[in-house]
Amino acid sequence: MGDLGGQTRSGYERLTADEMDEQRVQTEAYQYLCRLEEAKRWMEACLHEELPAPTELEEGLRNGVLLAKLGHCFSPNTVPLRKIYDVDQQRYQAQGLQFRHTDNINHWRNAMGEVGLPTIFHPETTDIYDKKNMPRAVYCIHAFSLYLFRLGLAPQIHDLYGKVKFTDEEINNMKLELDRYGIQMPAFGKIGGILANELSVDEAAVHAAVIAINEAVERGDATWTGQTLRNPSAMLADLQEDLMAVYQEMLYQARQHKAALASTRSPGGAEKDIYEEYLTQKEIQDNIDKVNVRAAIEQVDEALECGEELVLFSALQLPCLALRGLHINNGPWYVEQLAADRQQKALELGCVDPLEPEELQEGVATANQEAQRSRNMQSAVQCVNQALRSGEPRQTLRALMNPDSLLPDVYPFASSLYHNQLLQLQQHNTQGELQQEELYVAVEMLSAVALVNQALEFKDFGAFCSTLVSPSAGLAQIDDALLQRYFEELCDLKRQAGRDLLTWNQLQAGVTTVNTSAQEEHDQILTIGLINQALSRDPTHTLAALLLPSSGLEEVVPANARRYHDILNLFRKQKAEVSCDPGAELWLADIQEGVRRANRQTQKALKRALGLAAVTQAVKEGRADQTLRVLRLPEVGLQGLVTECSTAYQDELSALLRAKAQPGDNRSPWVRTKTDDGSWYYFHLSRLEGNWERPQAFVHNNLFLDQQEIQEVLSSVAGAHNREGQWRASEGLLVLLQARGRGFILRQSLRTRLTFLHRQTPAVLTIQSHWRRFVQQRAYRRRLQYLYQNWRAVVQIQASVKMWLAQRKYQARLRFFRHNVGAIIKIQAFFRASRTREEYRMLVHSSTPPLWVVRKFSELLELGDDDIRQEGELLRLREDVVRTIRSNRQLEADLDLMDLKIGLLVRNRVTLQEVVSHCKKLTRKNRHHLCDMMALERSKGLKVLSKERRERLEAYQHLFYLLQTQPLYLGQLIFLMPQSRTTGFMETVVFSLFNYGSDSRDAFLLLQLFTAALRYEISLKVEQPGDIVTGNPTVIKMLVSFYRHARGHNALREILGPAIRDVLHDPTLSIRTDPVEVYKTWINQTETQTGTKSSLPYEVSAEQALSHPEVQRRLDIAIINLKNLTDRVLNAITTNLHKLPYGMRYTAKVLRDTLHAKFPEASEDELYKIVGNLLYYRYMNPAVVAPDGFDVMEFSAGSGLLPEQRRILGSIARMLQHAAARKHFHGDGPHLRALNDYISHTHTKFRKFLRAACDVPEPEERFNIDEYSEQVVLNKPVIYISISELLNTHQLLLQHQDSLCSSPSDPLRLLLRDLGKVPSLQELVGEPAGNPAEPSSESSWAQYSKMEVSLTLTSKFDIFQDSDERPDARGILLSTKQLIIDVIRTQPGDSLSEVLKASSSHDQEVQHGWMMNRRVQRDARTPDKMKRNQSLVADGNLSLEEKKRKIVRSLRRLETLGVLKPPNSETQILQMIAKDIRHRRLYRQRRGAELVKLRQTLSSLHDKSSFHSQQVDYYSQYITSCLDSLTASKVTNKKMSESKGKKRAPSLTYSAARLQEKGVLLEIEDLPVTQFKNVIFDIVPGVEKGSFQVKARFLGVDMEQFPLKYQDLLQLQYEGVAVMKMFDKAKVNVNLLIFLLNKKFFKK
Repeated sequence: MGDLGGQTRSGYERLTADEMDEQRVQTEAYQYLCRLEEAKRWMEACLHEELPAPTELEEGLRNGVLLAKLGHCFSPNTVPLRKIYDVDQQRYQAQGLQFRHTDNINHWRNAMGEVGLPTIFHPETTDIYDKKNMPRAVYCIHAFSLYLFRLGLAPQIHDLYGKVKFTDEEINNMKLELDRYGIQMPAFGKIGGILANELSVDEAAVHAAVIAINEAVERGDATWTGQTLRNPSAMLADLQEDLMAVYQEMLYQARQHKAALASTRSPGGAEKDIYEEYLTQKEIQDNIDKVNVRAAIEQVDEALECGEELVLFSALQLPCLALRGLHINNGPWYVEQLAADRQQKALELGCVDPLEPEELQEGVATANQEAQRSRNMQSAVQCVNQALRSGEPRQTLRALMNPDSLLPDVYPFASSLYHNQLLQLQQHNTQGELQQEELYVAVEMLSAVALVNQALEFKDFGAFCSTLVSPSAGLAQIDDALLQRYFEELCDLKRQAGRDLLTWNQLQAGVTTVNTSAQEEHDQILTIGLINQALSRDPTHTLAALLLPSSGLEEVVPANARRYHDILNLFRKQKAEVSCDPGAELWLADIQEGVRRANRQTQKALKRALGLAAVTQAVKEGRADQTLRVLRLPEVGLQGLVTECSTAYQDELSALLRAKAQPGDNRSPWVRTKTDDGSWYYFHLSRLEGNWERPQAFVHNNLFLDQQEIQEVLSSVAGAHNREGQWRASEGLLVLLQARGRGFILRQSLRTRLTFLHRQTPAVLTIQSHWRRFVQQRAYRRRLQYLYQNWRAVVQIQASVKMWLAQRKYQARLRFFRHNVGAIIKIQAFFRASRTREEYRMLVHSSTPPLWVVRKFSELLELGDDDIRQEGELLRLREDVVRTIRSNRQLEADLDLMDLKIGLLVRNRVTLQEVVSHCKKLTRKNRHHLCDMMALERSKGLKVLSKERRERLEAYQHLFYLLQTQPLYLGQLIFLMPQSRTTGFMETVVFSLFNYGSDSRDAFLLLQLFTAALRYEISLKVEQPGDIVTGNPTVIKMLVSFYRHARGHNALREILGPAIRDVLHDPTLSIRTDPVEVYKTWINQTETQTGTKSSLPYEVSAEQALSHPEVQRRLDIAIINLKNLTDRVLNAITTNLHKLPYGMRYTAKVLRDTLHAKFPEASEDELYKIVGNLLYYRYMNPAVVAPDGFDVMEFSAGSGLLPEQRRILGSIARMLQHAAARKHFHGDGPHLRALNDYISHTHTKFRKFLRAACDVPEPEERFNIDEYSEQVVLNKPVIYISISELLNTHQLLLQHQDSLCSSPSDPLRLLLRDLGKVPSLQELVGEPAGNPAEPSSESSWAQYSKMEVSLTLTSKFDIFQDSDERPDARGILLSTKQLIIDVIRTQPGDSLSEVLKASSSHDQEVQHGWMMNRRVQRDARTPDKMKRNQSLVADGNLSLEEKKRKIVRSLRRLETLGVLKPPNSETQILQMIAKDIRHRRLYRQRRGAELVKLRQTLSSLHDKSSFHSQQVDYYSQYITSCLDSLTASKVTNKKMSESKGKKRAPSLTYSAARLQEKGVLLEIEDLPVTQFKNVIFDIVPGVEKGSFQVKARFLGVDMEQFPLKYQDLLQLQYEGVAVMKMFDKAKVNVNLLIFLLNKKFFKK
């Protein structure tokens, strides 16, 4: 404390009276400052927030906010936070004190009264608000603290007198302040006594009983303690006699602990309150409750130990546990679940510990869910079995789609497949009922079969591969290398099946067929190799190889084995000589030709042997004519036979035969004949059979005449005959004879030489082939042995590393959660409080407005001329915006198609004439065609003035109104439709139905549709939170598309545009973080320019690329630039949160809350990762990667992003993705792993951004819409929809009618029943189909289908149309409010009951009639779309007395319906009218803002149209220049084109070895380089320009075909891909392949 006197005095000097009085005042000021400091510290301990300094505390208490918060701490029901005015004190800081701040002080006073503080301590409101008596308020705070401390509800306030210091200036200022009050300082020391005197009799009795309990506990006698505890005055509950000893021990420990704390706080001899050491009544009850709970927990634990169901249920029902949701039927599940929880807890803690009450409650809830899920599952399975027996596929499909059955996803298009297959399974079941496990396996397999059929139907190879190899399909022997052949085979089967789906057996049969075919081809190739190996051995092995069934050879005869062996060896020698390859092998065609040649030679040799035997036999018989006839046989092969010499032939041959018989006849049955190539053929004379093998003990028959001997005889006879006629022969004959002689001599010499060569070559080839085989086998065995020896170690190493990484990640995440437990609790508390405030704002809690206030402002509910004018302008602007959006979208689609046409022109895909014809469609006349169609006369079609058409129009208006206001129908429809059709359906129908969210009502309803569909899909389809990220839900995809292109288009431009523009400002900036990419880019450029293969290898490691210092330096610069640019884009995202579309933020909030509700065990980190996936990855990331594709940046016509700029944006997007998901670089190079710290830092920023993004109000508050807004809207909703969209919507609803509305009385089913079947386009347009005078061509009907109609939406189930039906509460309420407004405006009164009871005068009736006439005149000027309901108009014709009587009846009916609660029904109806008045004012404000926004939107749309016009002009100039070039080149190329005609480019054939020499082919997996010569590639041009078919043959066997497109090769080259795969085995150089195609086909 500062000096209390003004100066220092000696100890014996006496103070004057004035000085003593001054010192007393300063001491009083210091004491009051100490009391302020005590109150400040106590309030900080209660409120957990920092308060102003003591000198400023009085001023801080004047607005009552801190006092109201203090009241909320101890009486939250009396002072909820929502009642505290200006709780954040922003109004107080900006405008100072306001009168409503007094409400906060009154709330505090009410809270003190509710708690029980005597009113003697209460200050007045003016004491605090006007600062009339602030010491009294501080005195009350001290009394309040002591009273709460004695009740055990608050900490004790501490005495700080003499323990705190204040400056002299502070003390003097407080002294002046106290002098200004002019009051006596309260006696703070007497608070305890006053408080005791003010206690009531009951409170005094409780106080005495609590003192007795504390004394009994101090004595330590459990019996005495029990008696004091049972005292009724103590007001203790739940006492148990058998636990009295435990109560004694627990209370004794608690009292000792409290006494120790009291002695620590007040070590001196200061006066203490009794409750500083004694236990309060609340503390005693808390300790008793703890003992009871612990005993109950032990009883539950014992029940779990013995496993008794009834015992456990009895223990769980103990009141002290306060468990909710207990059901006697769920006993088995309680035992199982709680026993499992108990075991799990024991495993985690390492010891057996009973379950706590929270754990028991969680286990009970889980068991209840499991029990209900089990019952629901059994019921659903029974429904499936009944549906199967009913024989109706649709019913079966509906039963299978029931989520309670816990079955996999089913697809509606395969309903017949599910029904038929499951029915067969049910019939084969012995019990006749399918269980859930059987159904699960069967449905999972059938769903996979259905997806395979769908992929086959749409020719989607990617989807086919993924579904075919999935384990759920259950198909066996799937080879990934044969997927293309599977696809072709099953496509053929699907084509044969027609509209029927292929079953699992058919799919498996198709797979088996392909596998068998592939195995046969493989076996055939192996067999060819075996045949080539057998040729190096003996004929037996050759024959065995030829007879293998897998060879596919025909006409193989075992008797000709020797000949096969010799012929094939001869063929192989010849092929080796031709190819200059000693190791050449025979192909399939060569082997088949050798077999056939050997068979022909065998037949020829057999016939020759038979002929020679016949000649020998004829000579023996001695008949010359017979001998001549036999000699003439062509099989004998004799030459120079002369008919006139037959006798000479007989004589000479007989002489030769006698000469042979002189040594004797050896009677051998075998003879041999020599073929033309010098081979011997052995013939058995008795069996008339022969072969090429020399028989054992072969002896040639010495009486057999061979061909050479017969030919010599014939020649000698012919020579003699010729010599006789040589004088008659001409000279030319002699010359010919000489020439033949010389030729014979020469052929003999050549044959001899060839025989020598043939004899030596096999030996050489055999030695070479054996050596090569030995080397290859040795290398193969070594490699195989190494792999077999080490595979377990490799697998173990990989498993250990993966386990270590997973454990490290889990431990880090667990540490993070444990470290941030406090922050997580605060965040959860903040969101709970925010949600509570949002729910409260949906209600009306304002004070009851007086009747004169409602009467004064009731005229605001009337529709004025300005309202009519603005509403009309609003309708017109909405229609113009919708039309302009549709026109721009159509123009964008045409321009995109034009871009594709021009690009394909460059790639030789379309002709220039096609581009020109499409360009002509982009004229201004056609661009406005849509608007002209919409302005068509309404003399035909839906709006024709006929009863039938009018009823149909009204039916469609009712239908679309129901679809608008009931979002669950469209949400289910989107879920039922396949994803391939959902996007188009949303673009064409749903967005039109909600007018692209152009006003607040449509935006509200569209957002309701998105959130309802999202909740529906999550509830049925999502099995774990991660499915949202991996499954790509349909609703999220459509939501992002809508807010990216329609409502959020400008938001992306405003958020990302400036940042991306700064990033792309420097065109020379380059960010490349992959060193290998730089290396490959250089290789690609070199090979493309030169056309020769580079000497450098294609595949290098990052370490090799980083070995260059220049690469390392550039990488460091690139990483620094990447960080700076990423920070720039991230800062733009986080600082522009308010520009993010509300729909995206609210959907993110719904996504988080829905997932949290379904998966309460999911962590906050996991939920916010999913939210980040929606807000950043799906919504913002594509705009960062491709800003030109989402109009984030504007580009002039013909310009765009450079490839390097796209690469920079891609790198930034990748960094942001890693930061959002907190995904570090682990397997990348060290230069990227250095970014992990930066990613962690950036992830923290992302988390804050996501939390703030989810903090948004509910749509009802955002758009100011409640349940009655639809009834009080001024103008009826209007939509603009094309006829084709209308028909498609009708057809889809009929198609899914059973799934959307199962109840016969469902409103949608009733509306569809009224509409009937889908009408044809001719019926809807009103054009006769066969009228020749009207346009009936296909193009005309296409234009009619795009024609738009405007539908004014109304509800069929109008609440005013039929009074005989059940009354609608909303309609009665609206009518009643209108009648009350009409009555109170003309008849005075202080209350509504007084007005209704009083009779109306003549003047009041006249005034009322005048008001009604004005309303009728105003209604006459109101457009039809804004007119009021006819029932409301009819009510306006009633007189005042009739209206009052109807009001009384309506109020009673509303009370009967429960809308109003008696006896305050009149007050409640006035509150609702006041709320409507406030809403009408807000509606006018929103309408004005919406008009401004629509004008701006329309201006922006016109600017966009102008931009598209510039693009059209640019494209026209480009086409003109192309036409000029084409015209100039026509004359030059005319002759060349005529000469070539339509001749198609020939195909190219290259061996793999040749392509390897050119550098095109790099390698073929599993095929050595030595076999490349046996592989042939045929490149055949396709029908379409730029397409080719690459056919592969191996050893002459046709293998596979690979479709190749030139445009795909250019795309790969553009993307920097240097190597591609063909046939999944052959690696090809892309650049050199392009060079080869350009040279051979395109002549470049």
